[in-house]
Amino acid sequence: MRDKNISAILERPGVAQLFNVINNDKLYLVGGCIRNALSNQIINDIDFATILEPKEIINILDKNNIKFLDIGLDHGTITAIIDKNKFEITTCRKDIATDGRHAKVEYTKDIEKDSARRDFSFNAIYVDSAGKIYDFHNGINDLKENKVRFIGNIDHRLQEDYLRILRFFRFQSVYHDNKIEEKDLVVIQSHIAGLNKVSKERIWAEFKHILSLKTSLAALKDMEKIGLFSVIFPGLSINKNYEKLNNILLDVQIGNSLMCKLSCLLNNNNKNIHSFIDDNPLSNLEKDTLLNLTNINESILSYMSMQEMRAHLYRLGQSNFINQILLRWCNDRNDKNNINWRTLLEISRSWIKPEFNIQASDIMNMGIPEGPRIGEIMKELEEWWVNNDFIDDKFSLIERLKAICFAQH
Repeated sequence: MRDKNISAILERPGVAQLFNVINNDKLYLVGGCIRNALSNQIINDIDFATILEPKEIINILDKNNIKFLDIGLDHGTITAIIDKNKFEITTCRKDIATDGRHAKVEYTKDIEKDSARRDFSFNAIYVDSAGKIYDFHNGINDLKENKVRFIGNIDHRLQEDYLRILRFFRFQSVYHDNKIEEKDLVVIQSHIAGLNKVSKERIWAEFKHILSLKTSLAALKDMEKIGLFSVIFPGLSINKNYEKLNNILLDVQIGNSLMCKLSCLLNNNNKNIHSFIDDNPLSNLEKDTLLNLTNINESILSYMSMQEMRAHLYRLGQSNFINQILLRWCNDRNDKNNINWRTLLEISRSWIKPEFNIQASDIMNMGIPEGPRIGEIMKELEEWWVNNDFIDDKFSLIERLKAICFAQH
């Protein structure tokens, strides 16, 4: 009987169309979509393996008016685009030589040989158009046992691509029922220097995957244990605050906390954070978010009033304020305050920013000429408005504006 999740993938319009235009016995679903389908996880990207060479795939897509990208052509990958969905179609390969970063490959029409060059058993499960499963490395059983297992010799797999070290810990975070065996950790530890051969972009992208997972604490501890942080991310350490933050996030089910977690791993230390930003390819938004956390706002307290909370929310912005609450909460050793922190967090998550309804024209109508004084008056009035809990009375605002302008003359 065909797995219902795999059937759902096969029935997707783009998938069905590709199987239809490419001979069924020459195209297979493979990788993460099958792994996630069999383990009842969310299916994002859908990838294919094919025994046809890239030029043959291009000809078929072109003939059937299917848009495609060939930026992965050197790696044997063509990306088909159907209804704005992207599907990577990669020609089956076998490795000839590798340097831990790039592999020299040749194409093969044997999917079992292609499977032998993949990283983990559950990433090497193939499915044809009829839903038949090809599991050459017992990956389905490993999924059932929540076991992350390299295909073949671990040394060889890591030497082919050292990024697999981080991928191992990412999957270990997801399929974490089985603790990493000590002998496997020793082998991985012997290869961590190889990560210096991998681009910082790839390392940062993979580490973000790990850090975003709610179940990554044990894997992060193992990474620290074997000295991995000192090789790729000096300054990172798992401390009591991070462990408490991890427990809080598991409890409150809040998203977008990646930079908050990273700041905690960097001990909220200004020097550590700046060094991390200098050494790694963070986006501008990631940099700004992390820099906002270089200093913990000591005026954010578990017992502050709702008016004080609203003022902080307005001045800091919702996202930054929530991160500040989380960092202050994980620094608080008094468990009696947990309910207060939780209340502040829940209220702030539903907060809607009030609108300051005074324009520059309102100030000029008071006889103030155009220039920098307009901004100064606007800032003073807005501060008064915030301190008065965002008074929703235009008349009171205008009266206060008159008083400020009169005092300025």
